[in-house]
Amino acid sequence: MQEPILIIQHEEHEGPGYIADWASQRQIPTILINPQISTLPDTGFSGVIILGGMMNVKDHISLPWLAGEIHWVKSIINRQVPIVGICLGAQILAHALGADIKPMKQEELGWHQIHWTTPEALTLNKVFQAHSYFFDIPKNAKRLASSALCPNQAFLYAKNVLGLQFHLEWSQQQVVRLFPEHFQKHGSSVNNHTASREALSQLLNQHFSKEPPNK
Repeated sequence: MQEPILIIQHEEHEGPGYIADWASQRQIPTILINPQISTLPDTGFSGVIILGGMMNVKDHISLPWLAGEIHWVKSIINRQVPIVGICLGAQILAHALGADIKPMKQEELGWHQIHWTTPEALTLNKVFQAHSYFFDIPKNAKRLASSALCPNQAFLYAKNVLGLQFHLEWSQQQVVRLFPEHFQKHGSSVNNHTASREALSQLLNQHFSKEPPNK
């Protein structure tokens, strides 16, 4: 039986969403853990997905659990375990790889156009954004996407570390719960969510189906 994928969730209402659907459909076991109250394990998982959160990477100075998570992430990267980071998760990955995390001039919230800068692009041109910080591309990593407000939307490092600034995993219900005023004013198209779910499934299939590195 395949070892589970470890999902790190920082906020009560920022759960795995469509990631859980993808794992269930493929009978891939998952372990959900909150690093604020639980110790991150060293073994017993085949991959890692790090979700978003309201805190910022620089808060590790005042949040010991976040400093511990960043240290843990560095060790996992060195073991070449496949990892996906989303929003805060992507910023944690970039920071662990030595890149800067910077404030944006303007918050990026809602459905925005995205431009893919690599031949391995997803067939998706609009994604849901919710962030006011962004990551620099780590040294030796490949930029995968950008947007009008944010030059760095996704990166791939050493084939096993994937950072996504945007949220493919959020369902319409999650958007309503997290941003009720924004939803009331702008809505959140079911068609956009369906496209995001399909793109997420494609991305996770590719990232977590790779052969493990030679030991």
